[in-house]
Amino acid sequence: MTLMRIFFMTILLVIFPFILLAQDLIVFDGVVENEEWKLASNYQITNEIQPGNNVPSPYATQVYVTYSKTHLYVGFDASIPLENLRSAIRNRDEAYNDDFVMIGIDTYGDGRNLIAIGSNAEGSQVDLKMGADGNDDASYDLNFESKASKSDKGYQVELKMPFNELQFDQQDQLRWKLLLYRKTYANGNESQNIDFPIDRNNSCFPCQAQIVYELNNIRPQKRFNLLPYVFAGKGGERGDDGFVFDPAHFNVGLSGLMDLSNATTIEYTLNPDFSQVEADVSQIQVNETFALYYPERRPFFNEGKDIINTQLQTVYTRAINQPLFSTKMIHQDQKNRVYWLTAFDDKTTYLIGGENQSEFGEGGRNFANILRYQRTFDQGSHLGFMTTNRLLKDGGYDHTLGLTAQFRFLEKYTTALEWNNSLTQEPTNDWIDVPDIIAGKTLTLDGEKLKGNALTFEVARNTQNWNSALSFEQSSPHYRSPLGFSPRTALRTLGAEHSYQHYFKDKFVRQMNWEIEGELTYNYWGVRKLSAFYLGTYMEMAANLRTNISYGHFFNEEFRGFNPTHLRQLSMYIGYNPSEVLRFNFFVRKGKNIGYNLDDLAVGNSLNLFFSNSIQFNDNLLLSSRIRYSELKNQTDNTLYFKGYIARANLNYQFNNALSLRLVGEYNDFSQQFFVQPLLKWNPTPFTIFYVGVFIRLSSILI
Repeated sequence: MTLMRIFFMTILLVIFPFILLAQDLIVFDGVVENEEWKLASNYQITNEIQPGNNVPSPYATQVYVTYSKTHLYVGFDASIPLENLRSAIRNRDEAYNDDFVMIGIDTYGDGRNLIAIGSNAEGSQVDLKMGADGNDDASYDLNFESKASKSDKGYQVELKMPFNELQFDQQDQLRWKLLLYRKTYANGNESQNIDFPIDRNNSCFPCQAQIVYELNNIRPQKRFNLLPYVFAGKGGERGDDGFVFDPAHFNVGLSGLMDLSNATTIEYTLNPDFSQVEADVSQIQVNETFALYYPERRPFFNEGKDIINTQLQTVYTRAINQPLFSTKMIHQDQKNRVYWLTAFDDKTTYLIGGENQSEFGEGGRNFANILRYQRTFDQGSHLGFMTTNRLLKDGGYDHTLGLTAQFRFLEKYTTALEWNNSLTQEPTNDWIDVPDIIAGKTLTLDGEKLKGNALTFEVARNTQNWNSALSFEQSSPHYRSPLGFSPRTALRTLGAEHSYQHYFKDKFVRQMNWEIEGELTYNYWGVRKLSAFYLGTYMEMAANLRTNISYGHFFNEEFRGFNPTHLRQLSMYIGYNPSEVLRFNFFVRKGKNIGYNLDDLAVGNSLNLFFSNSIQFNDNLLLSSRIRYSELKNQTDNTLYFKGYIARANLNYQFNNALSLRLVGEYNDFSQQFFVQPLLKWNPTPFTIFYVGVFIRLSSILI
């Protein structure tokens, strides 16, 4: 063998282990062995940031990161005495109250967001997307693998995620920012920890990620996914001779995803099954005059949600009700973000906002379009525009066009601006038939043309102890956002808030916040609708005891010509989580309230209660319940204007992280309706679900 061959073979033997490090040496079994991770990058989670303020973490956490050409591998070695470990087998995204570990990834390094994946000690997955403002979206889902193991020293977690789950610019050398997180419990106290001292003078939390991780020559595989679905159901009603069932009905559809590049993805869906597997939690509506907001649960709409979220809620994807066909394109590169969604919807939801109430109707088919562009900058700043369009099959259209901007400067300061213009050509139909007139236009859908606008502006200052914000928002009488959520219009609101927070070391009280807020609202005709201030204090104490006490004083609140003054409300919240077994929350608010839906408007004595609790019997069985109660009494003779409650219970048995049996029951005292829903669900991946269930409501049944 020549000297040259010996030289090249020696080089190959040296390099080869590094090339095949992840593929050959990482045995993906949930056990973090030193030998298999010895060539990985090694970090530690050392700083408690809540409730402590950059104090040493109560337990050691070692983190290892490596990669192959197609996957990122992360190993956590989390020390803790097992008697202090809180962990159970959970459905995806239900382990946030456990001891869990997580890694956040910023592929562009500019703080626009963090994509985070993690697991508890049972391998139950959690994932989320955190924005530059620190708010996170736990409905965001990624397709990754997790395995975990426990020992007498604590627990270990291994994560394996394909690079094609992330969007980034493909280059031979990449520099990503990483943030490491662990939630744990020490001496019965919840403790949140990261890998660096947090700077509370910097309002952009993702921007503070310290680890710069280099990746060389990765080659993600482009995704091409097909997700068919089949649904079969049968409904019926109780008659004089028992239940009478309708014929069984069947439905089939197809969804898919295709990567054009690492930065661009296209999704589509044909005749999708957008029914929710589990029913929404009912909300109390007896004293509401505006439409209620419900969170989006449908997976197709969750990807890219952070791009279209705005303060004016110009996009509310639940306004796309029953699409027969929809496509979505998302592009993100170093400086640009684009979101484009189109849908042909079988049912039109029509919402008209107002000064004192909103009107809602449903109609026929429409074509919907959402286009959003952002130019991104460092520190989570951005500048962009968005347009939404809806063309109704039976005539009429709705368009919005707006600009958005957010800039952070001097670390402590954030300013945000959003402006929208709307143009509407009403259809002529009976979806909404209300004789009221607003600014010379009827609420009846009679073919009128309307123009409107909306504006919001905010400037905020955040430091370690002091936080302040000043905001202004307005929407004109004829403003409508057809694919958004704008139940209140014809109003101008000025708001201000100022708060102080303090952290205590080794005290029963771990953290305390004090806050004062003010609000002044006028309608477009100069009538003062609301003037109020609020005082509040929040305390976080030992043994996971939390409390909030607040006081609200309404100098006036005008509603349809009725204008009472000096209304007062006092509220208190208590949360207690002494162990893994028990968790409960209690809220009470008492004071003076207008009965908005009374025939003769009046102020009454109001009482609102909320109580929830959960009992974890073992690693598999969880019982949770909640009850909400509301009443309003006449101030003179104490007779009731209304009272009622909604009670809900959920019994869940988790066979493993993917398979569960759930029994949900809810009674609505206001409507005198009860439903029960047994549900067997297998959810092996975020985007694959098989379920069999029964939904029974009072005198009707749907299988």
